[in-house]
Amino acid sequence: MNGDSARLLCGTPGLPPGCVALTYDDGPGPRSAELARLLRDEGVPATFFVLGESLARHGDVLDTYRECGHVIGLHGDRHHRFRSPEHAAGELRRCAERAAGHLAGTVWFRPPYGEGDWPVPGFAGPVGWHAHGRDWDITYRHGQTVEACVDAIAQAIMERGGGIVLLHDYAANTEFAQSGLADEDLDLRVVEITAALIKRLRAGGLSFVPLPEPADSHAGAQLPAAAARAPGPVGLMATEDLQSIRFHRATAKAAGGMLDVLMPMRTGDGPALFCAHPVVGLSWCYMGLLPHVDARFPLYGLQVRGLRRPEPLPASMQEMAQDYVDQIRTVQPSGPYHLLGWSLGGNIAFAMAQELERRGERVGLLVILDSSLENLDELDQTNEPWLIYNLVLAQFGYVPAITPADPEPEARMLELVRRRPGLGLDEWPDQRVRALQRVIKNNVVVAKTHRLGRVTGRLLLFSATRNPPTVAEKVESWRAFVDGPVEAVELDCDHRHMLLPHLMPQLGPALSDALARATAAEPTRAV
Repeated sequence: MNGDSARLLCGTPGLPPGCVALTYDDGPGPRSAELARLLRDEGVPATFFVLGESLARHGDVLDTYRECGHVIGLHGDRHHRFRSPEHAAGELRRCAERAAGHLAGTVWFRPPYGEGDWPVPGFAGPVGWHAHGRDWDITYRHGQTVEACVDAIAQAIMERGGGIVLLHDYAANTEFAQSGLADEDLDLRVVEITAALIKRLRAGGLSFVPLPEPADSHAGAQLPAAAARAPGPVGLMATEDLQSIRFHRATAKAAGGMLDVLMPMRTGDGPALFCAHPVVGLSWCYMGLLPHVDARFPLYGLQVRGLRRPEPLPASMQEMAQDYVDQIRTVQPSGPYHLLGWSLGGNIAFAMAQELERRGERVGLLVILDSSLENLDELDQTNEPWLIYNLVLAQFGYVPAITPADPEPEARMLELVRRRPGLGLDEWPDQRVRALQRVIKNNVVVAKTHRLGRVTGRLLLFSATRNPPTVAEKVESWRAFVDGPVEAVELDCDHRHMLLPHLMPQLGPALSDALARATAAEPTRAV
């Protein structure tokens, strides 16, 4: 706390232009959990520089920080100025001991009052800030208001085009006790300030990002290559991961819990697009396509068996494809058929194309969202229980908070689900939630053991450019399996984020155009 509008310490990281990082000092406190959930629901990552003496009172909030995908940094054990690097190291070490079990790798730190411009071995920083709004003067009843605090921060951040914001989610005991105040006297207004600030800065065209990982950080478990496509432990979550959580929460709500094998997302009289589920077995994610794909094309999702009620799962990809082809022919008796699949759904769509051709039907368009028919051995790594349960959580819009260190990942998943009502899974019986693991494991097995062939028709490949191999290599790989033209559209994203709303203005029109061309090239029977 000080009167400077900014304090840039020697370890303050840079941010991309137009980006804002929200940071909070002195907590956790009575409203910190509420604040962490607000940020999560807004898709805003934050860094909480925790204070040891506050952890002694509200240490349970560390779980909420972690579950909501935020980063935990260190502020010291007590709110005293650091006198030397040695003093700082002792303060940070004691604070880290209080937060044991919630930290990984090299941790960011910020000195109290922003004083102490020297690195501390074993920690990253010190981290300063570019703007604050004297929110502590609200705490200490010095005439500051929520509106004035938000105005001061927004003006400073928008003038410089982004930066690090300093706020407080609690007041250090060493501060308010000396002022003659008790917990019940304090009104931080941090939730109101944060909500208003997010709205103001977004309206100004700014985006929210976490502090970048320290250059020498080895935070988190080293994941196998296949696992990189699955939701990982929180604390490593990027902005897109938080946006993905919000996206899946919205599409799960829009799907209304529908578990039909053939899920009608939009019906109509035109040629339909049939969307094969990814590895989790549900097609709710494709609800995000509806506003962006030409309305003349009905959309259907194909979903795995074994969730609505116990029943045998397919023993092979061919058996799964046969079942799904039977399903789509109930609404479109003859071809040509248009198929789409994201991730493992692309493998399923390809198998369906094989089955349709075996039955003498034609495939008009095969749309692949960054799938591969080769190098599937790494899928075995995705069968680790903690990764599977994170996939389950992410599909329903929960934060994937399970780590390899959790001794009972299934119990941990059920705990997270029951703690956060209103997202869908809390209404499922335990047996159905557990069935998702069985479904995912089976989907991986049948994909790995599928015998490849060739199909005839047009293929449209959407390629995530942030994942290897190169787009050209992906196209060449698919040419080995397709007799027909292969067209590629590059999306600047990670494989996991291909269906996020900000990519739809590019994906939607390209998909609609390809469907229109495929329809014009060959007469299609109405659904």
